[in-house]
Amino acid sequence: MNTVRIDSANFLLPSSWDELTEKQLLFVANLFKGRLSVIDFKLKVLLHCLGIKPKVIQRIDPEDAYFLCQSFDFLLQDVRLTRNLIPVIRRRFTRYYGPSDKMLHCTFGEFTRAHNKLDQYIKTRDEKVLNEIVAILYRPKKAFWFIRKRFTNNRDPRQKLHDLTLKKRIVLFASLDPGIKYGIFLFFTGVLNNLPLQFPNLFRKKDDHGGENKYGWVPLVISLADGKTDDESLERVLNSNLYNVFFGLEQKAIEYYKFLENSKRHE
Repeated sequence: MNTVRIDSANFLLPSSWDELTEKQLLFVANLFKGRLSVIDFKLKVLLHCLGIKPKVIQRIDPEDAYFLCQSFDFLLQDVRLTRNLIPVIRRRFTRYYGPSDKMLHCTFGEFTRAHNKLDQYIKTRDEKVLNEIVAILYRPKKAFWFIRKRFTNNRDPRQKLHDLTLKKRIVLFASLDPGIKYGIFLFFTGVLNNLPLQFPNLFRKKDDHGGENKYGWVPLVISLADGKTDDESLERVLNSNLYNVFFGLEQKAIEYYKFLENSKRHE
């Protein structure tokens, strides 16, 4: 956080994605959906975070105002948001719960499904696809979770992902505030952008180990299921914890690249 003093008042300004508040994230999400110049974008964010009127900014030295605006450069770089600042969505009389920070308690199947839709949304910017992403990630809480959580190692309070209820949520979330949906998109994008930092060998650039895989996650899922394609084997993989899968794959990637290096030395 950056501390700013104006007259006799102190203000805190975020210096990274994870220091944003929910209100600030939603404000930024709505700005991204508009067509603003970089200067106007930063100035609006500055005024919002300070909670002051535009005329008050005139009392700040121009050089100081410029420096404060520059502190928001991180918003125009790769999204690094890993805190879920929108943990709950309320629709009608139901609460829908989102993933934990960094998606620590998500399943591999949920992640791959949302990731495929994210790629589709980035290409098309189709709002219907964004509704699907939100519907995949946000689900009602499990029945009697306040009791069940005491007798399980699974820390995810959300119900399992089912196609039937998913379709209903897609329709329900169609009328959700666009800023909220885009804020969820930013969170998921931030988690994706941070995974290569945690698993550098697994997420090496595609140029380092062959071309793009047009089949997406399917070959990897089948590989993790020991080449089996029956429903039980595939479900076992898809219902595994996301990070457990990635930790295992990272170790395999390390072994693979060591093997390649040793092979080159022998040649």
